[in-house]
Amino acid sequence: MDSDLSVVSAGGVTRLTLTNLKSRNALNRSLCAALRAALTAAAVDPQCRAVVIQGSEGCFASGADLGEFADPGEQRARVLAGYRELRATQELLYGLDRPTVAAIDGHCLGAGLSLALACDMRIATLRSVFAAPPARLGLLYSDQELWRLALRVGFARCRDLLFTGRRVAAAEALELGLVERLSEVEGLDTAVNELLGQFAACSMGSLRKTKQQILRFEREGAAGVQGDTLAEEAFFDADGIEGIRAFLERRAPRFLP
Repeated sequence: MDSDLSVVSAGGVTRLTLTNLKSRNALNRSLCAALRAALTAAAVDPQCRAVVIQGSEGCFASGADLGEFADPGEQRARVLAGYRELRATQELLYGLDRPTVAAIDGHCLGAGLSLALACDMRIATLRSVFAAPPARLGLLYSDQELWRLALRVGFARCRDLLFTGRRVAAAEALELGLVERLSEVEGLDTAVNELLGQFAACSMGSLRKTKQQILRFEREGAAGVQGDTLAEEAFFDADGIEGIRAFLERRAPRFLP
């Protein structure tokens, strides 16, 4: 049990529960490090057939912990290190060689949405809320994050979500393709367990090889995906600095025209 992450392995399933309740499960460096350690352990555990990521007490993940990105002009190395740890966590999850499920209840925003989209499947409760709001902060998704969002919803809807940063309720998230299944709040565990049971009825070797095929197709289709340079530099642009400062000060940002 990490201070921000609960890890439980039983019945061939590793369940990772974000428990950073003070910041609504915001993804900070310590939580990302704990996630990577747990995912690395799951990858070499012969008993692990699937990984489930979930939040605690009505919140999946509210995004990145922007407090760690404050004053980027004075702390460039620290900001970049934190951002790269966040991105490394997403990519480790995305490439894990066994099925992964995001069990979403409540807010799934920004980097939290990217974490969910790095999973193979997503089940959300009817009270869940989604958003891709980097532009509201003067920031950018990385190429990889944007590509995975576009794969799920298409480029037209990707533009809609990113150009507006609007919040999306669970029913619309299902329609858009952000999630694959919905459940009542009290039925989330049952819905996840039913899906895991369907996984268990399949050949583990087949599932792993199928995932390798899908990942190859997705990656080969991403000829224009170049990396994180634009997203990293956004932290140091005037709008990025203003957006983070405004968020931490709980006011509307004053972006450049």
